[in-house]
Amino acid sequence: MSDRAIKIIGPKAGCAVLAWLLLMTAPMSGGQPRHPPRAQVASTPVTALQGEVPLADQQSGRSQNAYSLNVSVVGHNSILNRGFNGNLGWVDDCAYVAPYYGGTHQFAGLAVLKVTDPTNPLLVNIFPGTPGTRGGQVHGSQTSRMVVVMTFADWTIFSDPLGPNQLQIYQVPVNDCAHPVLAGTYDFGPIVPHEFQIWHDKIYVTNFGGSPAPSTPPGPSIMVIDAHDMTHPQLLTTWDLSDEPGMPKSIAHDLSILGEDDALAGDGTRAYVSVQLSQPISFPPTRNGLVILDTSEVVQGKPAPVLHRISPVLTWSLPCCLSHSTDIVSIAGRRYILAQDETFRTNFCPWGSARIFDVTDETHPTQVSTFSLKVQDPANCPQALADNAMYSAHYLGVDNPNDARLAFFTWYSSGLRVVDISNPFNPREVGYFVPGATPNTIFSDFNLIRFFNRNVDYAYSYVRYYQGNIWFSSVYGGFWVVRYQPTSCGP
Repeated sequence: MSDRAIKIIGPKAGCAVLAWLLLMTAPMSGGQPRHPPRAQVASTPVTALQGEVPLADQQSGRSQNAYSLNVSVVGHNSILNRGFNGNLGWVDDCAYVAPYYGGTHQFAGLAVLKVTDPTNPLLVNIFPGTPGTRGGQVHGSQTSRMVVVMTFADWTIFSDPLGPNQLQIYQVPVNDCAHPVLAGTYDFGPIVPHEFQIWHDKIYVTNFGGSPAPSTPPGPSIMVIDAHDMTHPQLLTTWDLSDEPGMPKSIAHDLSILGEDDALAGDGTRAYVSVQLSQPISFPPTRNGLVILDTSEVVQGKPAPVLHRISPVLTWSLPCCLSHSTDIVSIAGRRYILAQDETFRTNFCPWGSARIFDVTDETHPTQVSTFSLKVQDPANCPQALADNAMYSAHYLGVDNPNDARLAFFTWYSSGLRVVDISNPFNPREVGYFVPGATPNTIFSDFNLIRFFNRNVDYAYSYVRYYQGNIWFSSVYGGFWVVRYQPTSCGP
C-alpha cells in the first residue's frame, strides 16, 4: 500500500487524520454515519413523471431528500462528501469506489470501504489518484482476488495535463479485503481504453475512444490482458470487427463474460459485447449493436488465441448516442442479455433505455422487450428537458444471474430502478430509490462539462446484490446500501 494513501481507520494516527479531515471539510454529512438516513418504504403518489426530479423540486430544495418506492436505506457513506464518484467494485465485504476523475487532491483516488456492518459502511482508505485521467472504472474479482482500476487520458475538473492509459492491478489479501496492495500496471500507450471485465486472471478491455492523437491508429475493439502474473501483465490477444473481410471498423463500450463474477455461471467461453460501428451495415441504418464472441481459445490457454464471432451483428436504432452495457443472465432456463443504452447528455430527449435479448440461440439473438421510464417518453420531452437532468440508463446488476427475477438499473438522475424481469417479455418496475441531491460537495464541475447540475444526483455504477442488500454508488452521494422491500405495488 502506498505511503501516500489516506488511511482512515485503524492506527490512532489514521483516526487523527480523519478527525482533522472532517473538521476541515465541515459542514458535511454522511462521512461515517452512525444513523444512516431512512428513505420511506412506500412513497405517497407524486405528480411528477416516472423517473423525474422536477425542476420545482430542485428549486425548492425538495430534491435534496430521497424519492423512493419499496426501497429503504440500510447504510450510506458520503466518502468525505468529495463528490465526483465513479464506478463500484467489490471483493468479500469490501466496496471499492473509484473517483470519476483522478487528481493530486488527497480525495481524488480509489476509496476503500468495509461493509461488514451494512448499516455503517466504514471508509478505510483513499489511494492516490492519477492526474489527467478518468479514473472512474474499477472491478474486483472474487476468483482471482484482484481489484483493477482503469485510468484513461481525459480533460478533468482539475485541469491537469493528460495522464496515462493504464490498468492498475491490486492484489487483495485473503481475509483482508480492506487493504489491497498494488502489484502491477499495464500501459496501453496512446490507445484510450474505456471499460473492462475480469474472468479469472484475464482482463477483457474495451476500446471506445481510440486515441487523442488523430495520427495514431485507434486500435482494436477488444484487448485481452493476461494478469496471471499481476506484477507483469501482458497483452494476450485482440479483436475487432474489421478483422473479418468486408466488415467495418468497430469500437466497443462494455461486455459481459460467461462465468465472470456476478454473471451467469459458465466456463468463460463466451463474451457478449456492446459495439458501435464506423459505418452502418443494416437497414434501417444504425451503428449500435451487440455481438457474441467465442473466447474458448483464451480459456484453453492457447499461445496466440483468436476470438471468433459466432453471432450476427445484432443492431438497433438509437435516436442518440450508444449501446452501453450488457449482462448475461438466465431467466426461466433461457439465456438473456440485459442491455442498456446511454445518452450522456442533459439536452437530448428521449434518453437511452434498457433492452432484453434472448441469446439462447447464439446464431439468432432476438430482442424481446424494452424497458423505459415515462420521463423518457418523447411526448414528455419538453417537460423533462426543463429539469436540466440526465434521465438515461447506465449500468445494472441482478438478484441472481443464474435465475434472475429482479434487475437493478442505475439510471443517472432517475436513481436506482428495481425491475421485475421474471417475464422478460414484459419487464415492470416494482421499486426505485433516487438519492437526494448534494449541492455542496467538495468536487464539482465548474466547467459545465459533466454532472454540472448538483440539484440532482446521478446513480452511476454497477450494482451488487449481496446478502439481500443492494450496493451502488452515485456521483455526488457516495456509496449506498439499500434494500428492496415489496410492501406495495410499483407504478
